[in-house]
Amino acid sequence: MNAIDTLQQSAGSQGAAAASKVAAKDLGKDDFLKLLVSQLEHQDPLNPSDPTEFTAQLAQFSSLEQLTNIGESMESINTLSSEFGRLSALSLIDRNVVVNDNAFVFDGEQARLGFSFQDPVESATLYIRNENGQTVGKVDAPAPGTEENWVTWDGTSSSGQPLDPGKYSFSAVGKNADGEETEGRALVESRITGADFSDSDQTLLTDNGPVQVSEITRVR
Repeated sequence: MNAIDTLQQSAGSQGAAAASKVAAKDLGKDDFLKLLVSQLEHQDPLNPSDPTEFTAQLAQFSSLEQLTNIGESMESINTLSSEFGRLSALSLIDRNVVVNDNAFVFDGEQARLGFSFQDPVESATLYIRNENGQTVGKVDAPAPGTEENWVTWDGTSSSGQPLDPGKYSFSAVGKNADGEETEGRALVESRITGADFSDSDQTLLTDNGPVQVSEITRVR
């Protein structure tokens, strides 16, 4: 009688409900070892277990133990990786980062806004929008480069009137040599003010609002 037969007979003697519980329970290396010991204790002395089969069961136990150890090691690595990620996030506090985003907070003075285009453009215009999505101002960039471009918005409307501090967003629209328009990628420079580890994601707090670490393209 092998270890699996012993388990099946034990489950059958306890009824369908108990069998269901046994089947649902994951066998660990300790359970497997107990089954092997039980098998040796209850084997027929006149008809001992097949040594070949017993050797195979020991090999299975050795493989199970190795897999269990690997699983425990992976859990430790995941824990260390999470802690390292937190420490890395904390090291960014009070540093400026460039984020793939078009939302920013205007402090009443000026705002530094960035953009880039996949293909070359002859000119570009940044359209500033308020919280209601209304276009309230714009900034022209006559000859943008192919890499990152940065302009300063002075916080005035299209008519030159100063706008109130608050939350704004923008979009960058470029024109190529044929006069065709294309929308660029918006970039915002933010200062990291803190970190939030209350959930599984590592959220950084900035003066432009919360951002994920994956959204950061560069640390300045």
